[in-house]
Amino acid sequence: MTMIRVGIIGCDSTHTENYAAILNRDIAGNGMRATRLWGVDVKQARAKATETGIEIVTDSVEAAMEDVDAVMVLNRWGNDHFAPAMRAIKKGLPLFVDKPMCDDPTEAITLVKAAHAAQVPIMSGSAVRYDPSIMTLLTDLPRIGRPRSVVFTLPQTWRLYGVHAIEIMHMVFGSGAINVTAIRDPQTDIVTARWPNGQIGIANQIRDAWTGMLCVVVGESGWTNAEIRISDTVNGVPHMYVNLIKRFRRMLNGEPPPTTPSEIVDVIRVSAAANRSAAESRQVPMSEIPLLQEL
Repeated sequence: MTMIRVGIIGCDSTHTENYAAILNRDIAGNGMRATRLWGVDVKQARAKATETGIEIVTDSVEAAMEDVDAVMVLNRWGNDHFAPAMRAIKKGLPLFVDKPMCDDPTEAITLVKAAHAAQVPIMSGSAVRYDPSIMTLLTDLPRIGRPRSVVFTLPQTWRLYGVHAIEIMHMVFGSGAINVTAIRDPQTDIVTARWPNGQIGIANQIRDAWTGMLCVVVGESGWTNAEIRISDTVNGVPHMYVNLIKRFRRMLNGEPPPTTPSEIVDVIRVSAAANRSAAESRQVPMSEIPLLQEL
C-alpha cells in the first residue's frame, strides 16, 4: 500500500492533534501520514508537531501543501477554511475540510463548485456522523417507520457545534428543510428546522452542559436513540475521528465522497438560517439562503 502524505492546515483546534495522532500512529491502519503542518501560532504548531510526530512545520499555507498527496483543513473556525481549501483545490489536492465547512453559504457553494470543476475530491462535515452510536441509530431507522422528529441535545456554541445536530437531521430526513426558527440567549440555542410533510428537527444546545451529545429520533411506529460520548476512544483518540479518517482514505482510494456537494451546502445553509433567525427574532424561510444550483 502506497503511503499517502497529508498536509494539515490549522493548529488552533484539538482536532489537529487527534487526526495527526491517528495518521502518525497508524491507528486507522490505512497507510497515511501527516508530514507537514501550518498554523497561525508557530509555537503551538511546533508543540503539536512534536507531540504527534509531524516532521515539518511550515511558515506558510502554500508550503504545507508541497510534497503531499492530500490536505486536511482543520482550523477551528469556519471562516478560516475558505482560503486554504481553495488553494488545495487549485493545486489539485484531494481534501477534507473540518466542520463547519464555512460560516457563509456562498463560500461553501464556491468551494464545492471549484472542486467539481477541477475534479478534486472534497469531503467535509461533522465527525459525529461516524460515531458508532449514530451509525447504529441510522441502521435502526427502518424499524421505527418514517422518521417524524429528530431531537439533538448538545453543548458548546452554535457557531462551533451547531453543525453536528444539523448534519444528523439531514442524514435522517435528507435535504429539503423549508424554514428555520431559532431562539438564543447567553446559555442556550433552541433551533427548530422544518421539513415538508411534518418532519421536524430540534437542536437543544446548552452551552455549559455535559460535553456528550444525545439524539432521539421518533418515527411513525417507534423510536430510537444514540448517546455520543467523547470517552468512546480507540488507542486514546475518539472513535468517531478514527472512523472519519478511514472514510477519508476510502475517498482517496477512489470512492465517491460520503456526501454530495448539495448535501454539504445544505447543512451550512440551515446553520446560517438559524443565525439569521436568532439575530432577527423571526422564522427564516430557506428560500432566503443562497442555494447550490445544479453542477
